[in-house]
Amino acid sequence: MGDGSLSQDEIDALLQGADDMLSSPGPSLGGGSSSSSSGLSPVEKDTLSDLFGGVMGAVAPSMSAYLQKQLRISNAIVEVKNHDALVGDFPKQYVQVSLGYTGGVNGKNLIILNMNDAGVISSLMMGDETGKPPAELSEAHQSTLQEFVNGLLSAGATQIADRTGKKGISATSPSLSIANGGSDLELPMGDCVKITYNLNIEGLINSKIYHIIDIAMASDLSRGNRSSGGGGSMGGGGGGFQNMPMGGGGMGGVGIAPVKFPPLGEGVPQGVSQNINLLLDVQLTLTVELGRTKQYVKDILGLGEGSIIELDKLAGEPVDLLVNNKLIAKGEVVVIDENFGVRVTDIVSPSERLSKIGTNG
Repeated sequence: MGDGSLSQDEIDALLQGADDMLSSPGPSLGGGSSSSSSGLSPVEKDTLSDLFGGVMGAVAPSMSAYLQKQLRISNAIVEVKNHDALVGDFPKQYVQVSLGYTGGVNGKNLIILNMNDAGVISSLMMGDETGKPPAELSEAHQSTLQEFVNGLLSAGATQIADRTGKKGISATSPSLSIANGGSDLELPMGDCVKITYNLNIEGLINSKIYHIIDIAMASDLSRGNRSSGGGGSMGGGGGGFQNMPMGGGGMGGVGIAPVKFPPLGEGVPQGVSQNINLLLDVQLTLTVELGRTKQYVKDILGLGEGSIIELDKLAGEPVDLLVNNKLIAKGEVVVIDENFGVRVTDIVSPSERLSKIGTNG
């Protein structure tokens, strides 16, 4: 109309347009629970990014003790991709470790590392402080690498349970293999979620590590994380607002209490502290050492059946018990049925044991 007001027909058209906007799919005001055509809404992707970024950030310091180097896993980037697109993302040779979650959360995890990073981690796990990757990943290197990922994801399960409220998450046995390109990866069919992290190991690695989960588990975790508030900025576990007593007069009525941190355990190495609880179910190799000696190459080549090698320990002297090549106890050899055993006669305190495992000692 010429006087600047709207006619009834124009008002009806505007109302119809508003109805169309409200009826179209999109994130809801309650937190974006509706999924997009890619399988996850933008809000759900952000929720997963916060969750896994927090989980890996919390677990990494504990795993540093096993590498003897500072480990950082950060900046989780979440993408939804179909099977063919993921295959194309990995054109080289990689190490893949598969491990499932059951109980509070059900689904498969696939961790993917490039060959150099896998070699560095396995060398550090085997006690090589230089972290020089081996020319070829031996069975021993693969075993230690599998142990590393198992510790990472098992501790991650505990963190996920705490942050989402999905208690009782158990990790299945890990499975490691070498993939010659994306077609060899054990990827779920259909859509799945690819999480890319920055991987940094002090002075050795500045790279990426990849985490693949199926879309059903990702959706379940995104809902659980929003409802519990464990990993979000507004939730109780994320240090947000729900525990703030609100007064009646604006910001002046907000009660603010000082942050209280739990005391560190006496003698616990820096970087391990309270996070050691995340690793209590991780297996370590305990070695019993009868003795040592050094020989020339010519003497070693001359060994044969019946050769006798003299060790540096006297008869009846206690044997050494080692974890990660660090002495934690001494004992005497006994026979249990048809097997050898060791009766511990001298052992360091728990804090000293943890220090020897977590430092260069």
